[in-house]
Amino acid sequence: MIKLIASDMDGTLLDENKNFPPDFFDILRRLEKNNIRFIVASGRSYRALEPLFNEHADRMTFICDNGAYIVRDGNTEFVSGIAPETVTEIIRTCRKKLPSVYPVLCGNNGIYVTDHFKGNSARELGFYYNSRILLDNPEELDDTIFKIALYDEKNPAEYSFPVLNEIFGSYLTLQVSGHLWMDIMNPGINKGTALEKIQKSLGVSPEETMAFGDFYNDVELLKRAGYSYVMANANADMKKYGKYSADSNENYGVTKAVTEYLDRHNLA
Repeated sequence: MIKLIASDMDGTLLDENKNFPPDFFDILRRLEKNNIRFIVASGRSYRALEPLFNEHADRMTFICDNGAYIVRDGNTEFVSGIAPETVTEIIRTCRKKLPSVYPVLCGNNGIYVTDHFKGNSARELGFYYNSRILLDNPEELDDTIFKIALYDEKNPAEYSFPVLNEIFGSYLTLQVSGHLWMDIMNPGINKGTALEKIQKSLGVSPEETMAFGDFYNDVELLKRAGYSYVMANANADMKKYGKYSADSNENYGVTKAVTEYLDRHNLA
């Protein structure tokens, strides 16, 4: 029987307008009633995720920032801080080699940007990092930074990722996390290693885990689940990472698959 369900947010659980499936909170209550824990596994930060789940948040688990930050039942369980000198070097490299890319620093005490976002970038940033602090001098930042997100309108897979992976790829984790975003974390940090920590803590096996994802930063998450679903809207090269296919996020594929499982096992 399934004991954990882990789902990505954007492109997976949420539709293209960033809305939940209409039946999501009814299903969440149904999962709670049957002692099945729902895990949010997102590239978003906890500050952006927690308000979306209302009174349920304190009974849920959040894999945030692609695994760099884990919160369970309202308590921080894991943080993996990047060395301050590495943070500074990444910002310097972006300014020198990738001037059109916007770095966003995700920290314990806040979300920080190093320049003013404009136009489409401001709208996109608002989806994921809705409360942020503009830094005059990033080198004077007094906070633990656990993820650097890069907004790249030129397509991170083709522009920023190759440049930064060549410089930092040997000692950091770099992931393309969306069509406009890539993320930098400490080595070994990803959604899959975070899910593994939670599974071990709760005594739950991969065979008792269901997971949903649509993009490359979900690959390791899917590998840790016996019931792994790739969304119909995912890129074609993602399909090989799922044992099953879920309907698209626009057709609420996550809640469809979960409802089918609950009904099949008579879990009211």
